[in-house]
Amino acid sequence: MELVIRQKYFTIGNRFAIENGNGAPVFYASEKLFKWRANMDIFDLSGALLAHMEAKFMHFFSYFEISDATGRVVGALDEKFHMPFMRRAKLTYEDNVCKIKAGPIHMKTFAKDESGKWDKKHPVCTSTKKLSHVADTYVVEVDERRIDPIIGAMVALWYDKIKHNSSH
Repeated sequence: MELVIRQKYFTIGNRFAIENGNGAPVFYASEKLFKWRANMDIFDLSGALLAHMEAKFMHFFSYFEISDATGRVVGALDEKFHMPFMRRAKLTYEDNVCKIKAGPIHMKTFAKDESGKWDKKHPVCTSTKKLSHVADTYVVEVDERRIDPIIGAMVALWYDKIKHNSSH
């Protein structure tokens, strides 16, 4: 599934659509920054909350908890030590563990295959920043057979958050 996250600069409010590859809205997202914590929510088209991601620690490394609509914690994004232009993190949700590698304009999320080895040839989620767009735009590819599109969108929002380290 292809998702396009397009956040406009200099807007009032921070609610934006997450679209499919044809430009039709699939989800809505909202991002809020409160002191040292960042909150991100994903809603369905009717406005019902689907998922919530909250930063628990963002000083040198980031740690985000992901909750479902009922408030139950279903996963976490835990950033590891990083080099200046490369960020690494671990995504855990339900019974899945994924490894994330994020560079300046591209992010890949890997899961283990049936044999228990990291499948580096077939990422479950990728996100690419489009540099030629006026808006802050990411194209996200999510393998729906292996990862929930909502989790894929959350990973892309995390990537945007750590690349800018502030709210738009």
